Amino acid sequence: MDRLQLMETFVRVIETGNFSAVARERLTTQSSISKQVQALETQLGAKLLVRSTRSHSLTEAGKLYYERCRQVLDTLEEARIEVHRAEHEIAGVLRVAAPLAFGRLHIVPRLQGFCARYPNMKIDLQLDDSFTDLVGAGIDVAFRVGELKDSRLIARRIGTAHRATLASPAYLAEHGEPQHPNDLLQHRCLVYTGLARINEWVFQDEAKETHLVRVNGNFQSNSSDAIRQAACEGLGISYSTLWIYGDDIRAGRVKPILTRFLLPPLPLNVVFQPARRPSLKINSFVEYFAVAFGQDPDIAEMLNARES
Repeated sequence: MDRLQLMETFVRVIETGNFSAVARERLTTQSSISKQVQALETQLGAKLLVRSTRSHSLTEAGKLYYERCRQVLDTLEEARIEVHRAEHEIAGVLRVAAPLAFGRLHIVPRLQGFCARYPNMKIDLQLDDSFTDLVGAGIDVAFRVGELKDSRLIARRIGTAHRATLASPAYLAEHGEPQHPNDLLQHRCLVYTGLARINEWVFQDEAKETHLVRVNGNFQSNSSDAIRQAACEGLGISYSTLWIYGDDIRAGRVKPILTRFLLPPLPLNVVFQPARRPSLKINSFVEYFAVAFGQDPDIAEMLNARES
């Protein structure tokens, strides 16, 4: 029997006042309880109790040890309660990571509703277009658009991000509208450096033939928000996920082009730390946003390919 169990037995003997009461609690014999206290005394090399025929009393060492045992057991119980709450109550801090534009457009606007539903939750949102190290940054859950680079992560796919080629009316009026992907070689293209192949744009025609174009331009950025703003300002043509441009398309700031060509979609995943079981608060957060995304006209298509 380990020392913690012996400590618990010793404390209960002191608090109940006798060995037989503890024996009844543990569904064992009085002799067994007595032997456990003796085993603890042997481990410590000190006498804890002075026994008589009808009673027992604490030695000075026993009094000191009882006080320390009580503190240890109280601390362990407090820790157990805190862990139980963290795993089984929708409360506490949740650290979330997401791409900058995705977080700004599709997470932050929904936080008021989420916090109203779960008032004991606190969201710590980290927005970065680079792939954050979940373990190093202490992130509980992250949204990832694109193929996952870290196979150690636990992932749940919640949809598919569809892409389009877009440009502003002002740009098209000045430079003309490309009719074929190869025409992009004659245009200013806005290069997002967050992709694995930063300047290779892939298209598929109606005959399922693939066209890969190595584009060029006078502006590139690791920020999808900066690329979006540049496209709206007429600086060039963007190759991007549709949900970034929802309001811009409706307002006429940009328009999709080369629409008869298909662009390979990107998976949308939520990922968790390796070997970590998602807690109730993580699951509640993910489910809330999965439902919300399904009701958003800009990204509802993403959930057509949803997998559990």
